Amino acid sequence: MKQKIVELINKVAEEYNIKILFCVESGSRAWGLESKDRDYDVRFVFYRDPKEYVLINPKSQVINVSFNKEFERCAPEGCFIDMQGFDLLKFSKMLSSSNPTVIEWLNSDILYCGEKPEEYIRFSKELFNFMSLYYHYKSMGKQNYLKYIKPQSYLSTPKKYLYTCRGIICALYVKEYLELPKIKFIDTLKRLYIDKKIDEEIYLLLIKIIENKKSQLEKHSIENINILDEFIEHQLKIDEAPNKRHFHLPEYFNDVIIRYIFNGGDKDV
Repeated sequence: MKQKIVELINKVAEEYNIKILFCVESGSRAWGLESKDRDYDVRFVFYRDPKEYVLINPKSQVINVSFNKEFERCAPEGCFIDMQGFDLLKFSKMLSSSNPTVIEWLNSDILYCGEKPEEYIRFSKELFNFMSLYYHYKSMGKQNYLKYIKPQSYLSTPKKYLYTCRGIICALYVKEYLELPKIKFIDTLKRLYIDKKIDEEIYLLLIKIIENKKSQLEKHSIENINILDEFIEHQLKIDEAPNKRHFHLPEYFNDVIIRYIFNGGDKDV
């Protein structure tokens, strides 16, 4: 599958006349939470020819392309491969504000092609704003819980539970360790459990749901779990964000942009 995705991203690069900086898998596959029939969430960063950045009507900084199981272009809804790319300028601005989405792109273990700038990886691991990540993950957990779990009187899905709990657990992780959560959700869980930040019962329940999701189809249903619901609601009531880290935007962000757009990634030019 990796080879096919590389072929498709190369075709996209040719069609849009762009260069791919790097291309990764995001979402449930990167988190180790994919179902048997899960689609692919392919994310990439691109840059254009220098002259494209001085046009009166600049081209879009976002590219969205979708493919079906026959690897043909299709509508986004129900697609098999969902591709989204950000221009290097847009990506850099989002990273500078500690946007969790692009931070996760940089830390995905599934790299299809290209290279991630070392400077950006360091920023995403060591210099990000704790508060931005904490509130993002907390909000993600809250929104999923209120929309998909709490209104249901009987049935939910492993996906909705895990997306809710991933937000709650990652927020807890950031608060406790002032670190970026592990990209694999199970690794984040294990550390919190080993350090007694979550109870054994909650840990085992979540491990069971992960195993359930990975062995079933995406829309497989399970009964609501009262103990887990209580844990989620308790965590949502806690509002103890870590202190904001004060930092200055590294000047090397501009160096990275110039290096790729004008010098093709060559550090020695």
